[in-house]
Amino acid sequence: MHQYSIDAVLQCLSEGRAEIEATFKRALDQFGSLQLDQISHSSWADVSGSDWIGQPGLLITFQIKQADVVLALPQSSGCIPDWAYQPDATGKSRLATLAQELSILIFPPEWPVLTSEANTVTSFEVALEKLMRPDQSQFVSIPFVTPEKKGGLIIGLRCETATTLTDTSPPNENASQDAKTNASPTERRAMAGDHRSPHANRVLPLLTHSLLRIRLPLEVTLARTRKPLLELLQLCPGAIIQFDKSCEEPLELSINGHVIARGEAVKVGDKFGLRILEMTPPPERYIVLGPRTAKKEIKQK
Repeated sequence: MHQYSIDAVLQCLSEGRAEIEATFKRALDQFGSLQLDQISHSSWADVSGSDWIGQPGLLITFQIKQADVVLALPQSSGCIPDWAYQPDATGKSRLATLAQELSILIFPPEWPVLTSEANTVTSFEVALEKLMRPDQSQFVSIPFVTPEKKGGLIIGLRCETATTLTDTSPPNENASQDAKTNASPTERRAMAGDHRSPHANRVLPLLTHSLLRIRLPLEVTLARTRKPLLELLQLCPGAIIQFDKSCEEPLELSINGHVIARGEAVKVGDKFGLRILEMTPPPERYIVLGPRTAKKEIKQK
């Protein structure tokens, strides 16, 4: 019987610390170094009386089957950009990607994560009261240091007292129906057990998870053309090369020279980005299988 424990989350944080810090930095443009040797455990009573509980900040929520996990990053940490409070389409995509990547990094593979979401809140107290229950919640505070100041990342876990990942007892249909009737919308979605979770890699063997961390070259192609060698030798600063591609056509996204998607250019802060519009499936290969007699005739010729 395996129970949900916040210690399992801390173990994943310790193992993937560098990648988790990089994930926050990619999404928020800045982040610090997690001080995992200074973790402090606390209860709801400690959290409700803390200084950061009434602050605005970034709240990342994860719905696990019969449990909820939250990550709170207060505004006082200095890591939340201004655009996060009123994000445009690009900002919403960055926050969604942050939640999805963290759902893979901070949880054990056997934890059934159903949904993940990242949003800013005006007060953690109001948001946490809707998710956390005083008698079923665990909290930890993890300090982190940025070049400018010190901050803190708060993690909360709320689960049923008897929640386990495996249950061999026969189902009680009447009790299950009553539980679904009295449960909150979040709990009803968890009880449904949506098997179409976007985190399909969780069903892979543990040894294959390291493959998902291999870095591959990602390229965006603006346009292509062919020119005679004479014209190439005449290139100089100020020369203009004209392409046949229209300005409205999508850009190609390639991995190792293979086009996997097409999208449009966007501005992410002060940097260049690409919004995916469509995925490009690999070309299908067909092999004609003829009768053996035909193959023999070919060999004889």
